[in-house]
Amino acid sequence: VGLAEAGRRRIGTYSKGMRQRLGLAQALIGTPKLVLLDEPTSGLDPISRQNFYDLVSEISGNGATVLLSSHALTEMEARTDRILIMSQGRLVANDTLEHLRTAARLPVRLKVKSKEEPAEQLADRLGGTPVNCHSVEIMCAHEDKIARIAAVTSLGAMIEDIDVHLPTLDDVYKHFSEKAHQDNKAGEA
Repeated sequence: VGLAEAGRRRIGTYSKGMRQRLGLAQALIGTPKLVLLDEPTSGLDPISRQNFYDLVSEISGNGATVLLSSHALTEMEARTDRILIMSQGRLVANDTLEHLRTAARLPVRLKVKSKEEPAEQLADRLGGTPVNCHSVEIMCAHEDKIARIAAVTSLGAMIEDIDVHLPTLDDVYKHFSEKAHQDNKAGEA
């Protein structure tokens, strides 16, 4: 876990990141089949976080189940097979990110940049909202995404770039947490 050089130092002299790595080392003693880690990247610099996730991939690749509890959803998004969302101590969602996105029915955001055409004219052609002088933001349902992209690409050389932004894990978490809160309020009424 990257602590070999500090092996002779007292643990009390370790930084928070070093203590996190020490906790990971302790969790791996005995080759466990299940590893539960709570906020494991708190206090780690970007390189240490990447090394941590490489190690987690290795652990899970060797057959162990790794359960990560974290509020750092952005960094977790691409590194998970399954998402469990807790709200007020209750499990409110449990599935893959793709399925949770679909179930939440959150919009997909397309950001389209024209080469020269003003954003207002591009917005008139495609629908959407001008963002700056040459960009338009289009919000669409997941099932309409391909058709909307086809409409953009049909403009050919007029388009400089298109970015597709799927709902993030933060968006999905917010959706299911708010839904659970609303359901709880409705159940109390």
